[in-house]
This record gives sequence, C-alpha cells and structure tokens, in this order.
Amino acid sequence: MKKKTIKYSIATIIILFLVYQINVGLALGIDTFFINLFPRTKLPSELVDYKNLSEVKKFGNHDITLFHKGGAYNFNFQVLSISNDKIMVKVITKTEAFDHGGGNSGSNFSNTLFKLDSFGKVLDTTTFKTSSSDQSEFGDIVLLNKQIVNKAFLYYQTWPADGNKAKQAFIAINKDLTWTTERLSKYYYDTIVPNSIYLEPFYAWRDDSIPVDKRESIVYFANNQWYVLYGVGSEISKNARIQSNDHNKKIINENLLSDIPNDKIKIKYYQKLKYESNMAGQTQSNSPYTYYYWQGIAYINIAFEKDTLKFKKEDVYLDDYDNKERSIYDSTSDNKQKMENSVKEKYSYYFNPNLKFTIISDNETKNLYLVKK
Repeated sequence: MKKKTIKYSIATIIILFLVYQINVGLALGIDTFFINLFPRTKLPSELVDYKNLSEVKKFGNHDITLFHKGGAYNFNFQVLSISNDKIMVKVITKTEAFDHGGGNSGSNFSNTLFKLDSFGKVLDTTTFKTSSSDQSEFGDIVLLNKQIVNKAFLYYQTWPADGNKAKQAFIAINKDLTWTTERLSKYYYDTIVPNSIYLEPFYAWRDDSIPVDKRESIVYFANNQWYVLYGVGSEISKNARIQSNDHNKKIINENLLSDIPNDKIKIKYYQKLKYESNMAGQTQSNSPYTYYYWQGIAYINIAFEKDTLKFKKEDVYLDDYDNKERSIYDSTSDNKQKMENSVKEKYSYYFNPNLKFTIISDNETKNLYLVKK
C-alpha cells in the first residue's frame, strides 16, 4: 500500500510539474516552449576556454590590463591626440545627483584627464567638473584643439599640450559695446568668417554688466587664440549658427576613440542558449505581432599582429524572424549580420602606429582596457 502511495505521489508531482511547465509555455508561447525542450548544439571545444573580456589578462605576447573601471554614470571615454607619442584620455570618475527644485535636476560629474606616453604610462593628470545642466556653475567644457575650453566662462587651458593648468581668458572684443552695426558686420564677414577655425553663437547671460538686448555674441578661434565678440545682434548670430553647423566649425569635443573597424573584430561563433518570443506593435491603428529571437553568447576574436584576443560576450540577441509569417526580407544571413553589427557597437577602439599600446572600451560596462605587447 505504501509503495502504491509513493508511486501515486511521484506521478502526481510529475503531472503537476508538466502542467505547470505547459502553462508557462503557453504564457511565453507554446512554440518557444517546445523549441527550448530540444537539446542545444554542443559548444565547439576550441571555444570552451573563452572568458569574459574583464577576465582576460594575457594572450600570446600581449597583456591586457584594466586602465579604468567604469560605472553607470560613465559616458563613453574620450581620447585626444596630443603629439606623435602622447595621447590624453578623459574619464568620468564620479557622479553626484542634484535637485534644485522646479524640475531643475540632473547630475554633476568629476572628470579626470590622463596624459599617457607612447608606452601607456600615465605622465600627469588634471581634473574638472561638468554637469548635465546647461546652466551649471561649472560652465560648458570641451576638449578641442589640444586644449580644455570652457565655452561658458570664456577661458581655456593648454595643459594637454604643455602641462600648463592656468586658466587663460578669451580675448574680448567690443566689450564696451561701442561698435556700430556696420563695423560689427564688416569685422565679422571680412575677418572672422574667413580666418576662424571654430565658431559658435554665444549668449552672455551670465554677465550682468551687459544689457539684456546686447547679449547676443559669438566665440571663435583664430590665429591660435580664443576670442569673444560682444553685441553682434541677431543677423550675425544667425549666420554664426549656420557657419558652425553647416561649415564644420562647431565647437564640439574631439574624440579619437571609435568603433572597432569591421576588419578587426570577428564573431567567431554564436551559441544559442534560449529561444524567446515577445509581442509588440499594438496601437490603436495596428494589430500586435509576435517577434522571435535567440538569447546566447557571442565568441569574439580581435587580431593583434600574430596574436588574437579571444573573449565572449553574454546576453547577445539574434533575431529569428519578426512575424509568424516570414517576410521576403527576413533571412538568416541578414539577421546574423545585424547581430554582428550590434556586438561591434558595444566596443570602441583606439590605435596609433606611434603608440605601443591599444585602447579598447567596453561601452556597456564602461571599462577601459590597455592592450600592450
């Protein structure tokens, strides 16, 4: 009697478990449920030893070291070339939330600049603060032309090039607002436009000494010097905006850190782990549709001379098809290419033949690595 009871109990447990699994499968999609019951293709033996990028310390004759550990607050890293044998790397090392009330909230960031020699050794550092607010007390700082430029407080520092951390003021023109409209126009079109490398409109709202109706100005870089021309008026300000945007004179951050070229990063293998489905597209005018995709691991190779950096990237998604009715545009090769492009976008890369190291950034973890021979 006891044996029968035990058998019935075991059978009941198995049946309940199967019912539960079927219910889960129906909730997720019965087709994905059954596909996930099938065994997966065994991982090729040569890929078993692949580690996450953060776990790789050496490959062949190369070492890979963590230069800076990122965090949720980091933006992508910036790299600025200083000379043939020196570069500068900017990272955000700390973030602090602020809330000034009235919807004025955001984050302040502590930035550190590292100056590296051709072997990746840190020669010097300097720091400054920035903010997500365009009205912050730190101003608007960009790394440009081998300089640290504060466009809001009108000063620059030449530290990237020569180590000088002193703040040097922009040269002010027409600060007393005595120039006529004709003189301003002639100076702008005859001198600034043809000679400036960088040019942008500037509104001097922080300076109480300037009347509100005279605050439209411009900042520009010419003859290896930064200038601010005050009281230009709306016509010149509008033209400066056109020059800045349409003629590539905008004062923005320079950044040499770029996507890894397609000939550098290779997806060696994609391991399918779990088949999933999701429903999307439902609006008042459109019916919902189901899309299917694989969750898996990408195995990645990056060539360094005769050595190869090998690592894996988890939680990589590969589309199967967008609807139950496959379209003529859905193919395995198209979806694989889309997946590979997505993986490549997760990394950034900087290499210079004059340097003895390469920089790789994991754009999700925000970790920055140095690869040295």
